[in-house]
Amino acid sequence: DLAQLIHDLKNANKDANITVKLVSKTGVGTIAAGVAKAYADKIVISGYDGGTGASPKTSIQHAGVPWEIGLAETHQTLMMNNLRSRVKVETDGKLLTGKDVAYACALGAEEFGFATAPLVVLGCIMMRVCHKDTCPVGIATQNKDLRALFNGRADHVVIFMHFVAEALREILAALGSRTVAELVGRTAL
Repeated sequence: DLAQLIHDLKNANKDANITVKLVSKTGVGTIAAGVAKAYADKIVISGYDGGTGASPKTSIQHAGVPWEIGLAETHQTLMMNNLRSRVKVETDGKLLTGKDVAYACALGAEEFGFATAPLVVLGCIMMRVCHKDTCPVGIATQNKDLRALFNGRADHVVIFMHFVAEALREILAALGSRTVAELVGRTAL
């Protein structure tokens, strides 16, 4: 079972941080409580709207609900069971803006995963063929001819993330918060 796997992983490498990724769905809070009781270091609540282009469409269609629902349920369940301090909570699933990060904070996330937006900044055109090694813009392929087409720049991703951070700073200031930590779990805002 999962608790045994977490135990085995921690015994194999005492310095390892064990992360368990859960699909946002009804009842995910109960699962997250079990993960926290098993001493995982982090729980990632993944919304239905992200998904990896490296998966076949059949694996990502009709799976899960928005991250907001699963994150709120997870945070509430962990709080009610005095487990929140045991584990970090992250969310992902098409976070795009500083406003998304602020919502995620208020619903209980301490960490945030970005993938779709940085890929688009790098030139991804969302063909959803990553798993086929035929990416037409050279991002998700080992084919040398296709890789030669890649013209993305890391500094563009850095600039994008600076815009996200600046938008988040403006929201924090408007709410009277100085740090992200002050906003975590404050749904009354």
